[in-house]
Amino acid sequence: MMSNALACTSERRHSSRECVEIHCTVNWAGLYEFATIKNMSIYGAQLEGFEFPPVGTPVTIVVDQVELCASIIWADGEKCGVLLEHDVDPAVFIRQHSIRPLGYGAKPIGTISQLRPLGGC
Repeated sequence: MMSNALACTSERRHSSRECVEIHCTVNWAGLYEFATIKNMSIYGAQLEGFEFPPVGTPVTIVVDQVELCASIIWADGEKCGVLLEHDVDPAVFIRQHSIRPLGYGAKPIGTISQLRPLGGC
């Protein structure tokens, strides 16, 4: 069951959302949770993980070395919504921090063609 009536519905959204798959860490009160940002707008984001703090808890979302301050505004099992403390344009955020969607076809940097043991034990 959803913990807050402020869960985003299409008629309440003030800006469009960008679908993303960005791994992050959510920090609060000395605890942390590994999560994935599933979608993002200028004002907030939806996170997916295992267990999030209660509604109203201030959190810091860390992506690489970038920190975003936010508050939990709804929680429903393994998902939650956050309200960002400062407006963040998702497209600019992704571009500035060189974040690629999961499954992006990056070229391999090398190929291992032969392995040899270093020495017998």
